Amino acid sequence: MGWREGRHMPATILIVEDHDDVRKALRDWLELKFPRCRVIEADSGEEAINLAHSESPHLVVMDIRLPGMNGIETTRQIKAALPSAQIVILTIRTGDIYCAHAKAAGASAYVTKQRICSELGPTLAALLAKCSA
Repeated sequence: MGWREGRHMPATILIVEDHDDVRKALRDWLELKFPRCRVIEADSGEEAINLAHSESPHLVVMDIRLPGMNGIETTRQIKAALPSAQIVILTIRTGDIYCAHAKAAGASAYVTKQRICSELGPTLAALLAKCSA
């Protein structure tokens, strides 16, 4: 079931980031950029999987480097449980191998933190549009 403004509950965005300051800044930015979306947070892969089961987020913004289970494995498990979720890997890690592993795990997009200002907003807007289709 897709999300449509005004007809259904707002889209839910799950942030998965273990650094508190980064997670808070990202949450604040998302709430400003996408005011009709509900933003929830996890600081580990395990917590993200639990939230994915209970909250069924439409969009997940996932760091690769997490304590315990890494973001690639977390992505794989969330996509297995919730195939409709759009997952964006947001990481400091550059290199084709990281991107390839993310895509193989089911990520919809891969954005490096170095390109966050130019790429994250348009990427998330495009994926949210898919949720409303």
